Amino acid sequence: MLMPQNEAKFRYCPFLKTSDDKMRFCVGAQCMMWRFKHPQRSGEGDEGYCGLAGKPAGAM
Repeated sequence: MLMPQNEAKFRYCPFLKTSDDKMRFCVGAQCMMWRFKHPQRSGEGDEGYCGLAGKPAGAM
């Protein structure tokens, strides 16, 4: 699902966990798997998606 990274930061990431095994929130562009819809203008409000799940329908 495409969403701005400031909205994605309120979604849980199954790969980021604390020492007591609780899930943490998405870190958006700080994650190596975050992909912007338009990489040439990658700002805080630009849409993107988590690359671990593959490309969402209609992303490109």
